[in-house]
Order: sequence, then structure tokens, then C-alpha cells
Amino acid sequence: MITINPYLNFAGNTEEAFNFYRSVFGGEFLALMRYKDTFEAERTPDADKDKLMHIALPMGKGNILMGTDVLGQMAEDLVQSNSFYICMNGETPEETGKLFNALAVGGKVVYPFDKAPWGGYFGQLVDQFGIQWMADSMNTINPYLNFAGNTEEAFNFYKSVFGGDFFMLIRFKDSSEADRTPKEDLDKLMHISLPIGEVGKGNVLMATDATGKMGEGFERGNNCHLTINGGGVEETRALFNALAANGGKVVHPFDKAPWGGSYFGMVTDQFGVQWMADSADDQ
Repeated sequence: MITINPYLNFAGNTEEAFNFYRSVFGGEFLALMRYKDTFEAERTPDADKDKLMHIALPMGKGNILMGTDVLGQMAEDLVQSNSFYICMNGETPEETGKLFNALAVGGKVVYPFDKAPWGGYFGQLVDQFGIQWMADSMNTINPYLNFAGNTEEAFNFYKSVFGGDFFMLIRFKDSSEADRTPKEDLDKLMHISLPIGEVGKGNVLMATDATGKMGEGFERGNNCHLTINGGGVEETRALFNALAANGGKVVHPFDKAPWGGSYFGMVTDQFGVQWMADSADDQ
């Protein structure tokens, strides 16, 4: 089964951030590895040895939030981006509202969690660690991407990689925002959703076209990756190669991982979205 989950980069405060997320969502860490306990220990400065190379927190059904402390030049180059959200959904509006309020502590509410003009409930916030969240009500956690006008092109590409069908594609001209949208933006996408893997298993890639001031202030950041896991090494390799096609950049080739037991790779696709690929070694 293909899964897709957010992977966050922090410049030294991953553990603080994930302790906060655990206080909000509950659960226990699936993995917590410090640099001093990994194959990177000998190459890691003493001041960084207690930082986290990897941490994973399961959330809901089949969702995992993961993160790392980037070091050295990567930490200096880290950009807190406005090109993605994590979309958080509880089983009920009441549960989602509680999670939203907990995430907002020390952060900034952009849109209060309340009834949405299209029905249901919706809210947006930036938490105290600079991570952007959207809230709805479905008991899942999924990536939500922003593009500056080429969402449809990007999602047609992702559909060619992962398969499936869009189950929601809304243009600004067909939405509640139509009257307030400039004519040149009316055909752009207010929202699109693409299930990845088995439908109903909680993996949905979503996005919007950032318009107006959002589009002008759009920046591609390096503080989030999307992680993909296929049903085996060869399926994951095929997905990795497809994402790298047509102008993408392979950062780390998909090959046996130095920590053993799996294959791993990193790629930035042609639209500037960063991906990690991981698969247990079944060969």
C-alpha cells in the first residue's frame, strides 16, 4: 500500500516541537533517534550529538508525522515556508476544534475554526514553531500544498505518477470566492484532492493556487518533505524515478540506506516539492 505523510525539518528544536505535538494529539513516538546513537555519530559535532536525526509520531489511522534536526549548512539555509500546510481533521467538529485550539497555543490563528461558507467547519493557524495547519473534520492528517498558479499542471503530473482520480476539483469561478476573484484567476484552482494509495485509508494530497497577496508572497521552502512508501522496493523505486522525471532533481539516489534494513532516496520534483522515498528491504 502506498502511504504519504509530512516530514518536517527544524533547526535544532525538533524534540521540543514533537513533545508539543504529542501533547496535542496524544500517542507515543514510533521512533526517536539521536545523532549520537546513529551511523552519523562520528561525523556529528559534539554540540549536535543530542539532536534528533529522526522522530516519528503516529496520528489517527495510518498517519505519521515525522521530523529531523537539520545540521550545519542545512540549518543555516532552512526556510520556514508558506508553500505547504498540514491538514488536520478530527472525527467530529468538537474534537477538531479542541485540537485546533491546542495547536494555536503560542501560535497565530489565521482563520478561526468555525462554520465554513462551503459547509462543514474550517480553520487555519500557524503554530509556535512556524508550521502551518488547516483544520477540518475527518480524523486524518495530510499534506496541503500551495502553488502560484500551476496547481492543475502539478496535480496532473502527480496523478500520472500515483494513479487515481481527483475526487474534488474546484475552480475559483465555481466557488464562493468567484465575485472577489480577479478575472485572470477565475480558472485557477481553489482546491484539488488526489487520493494516494487505497481510497479511504487516509492518504490524500491536496492543494490550492495561491492568488493575490498570497501569490505575491509565495516562497518555496525547504522545511517540509513528503514521504512516500510503496508496497516494496521496486514499486517505491518506480515512484521515485517518476517523480524525478521532467526536470526534477535527485538529491540522494534511491538505494540501500546506510542504517540498514531499507532503501531510501530524496528528490525535488519539477514543481519544487521535496520528497523522501523509503521502503523496507525485501530483496
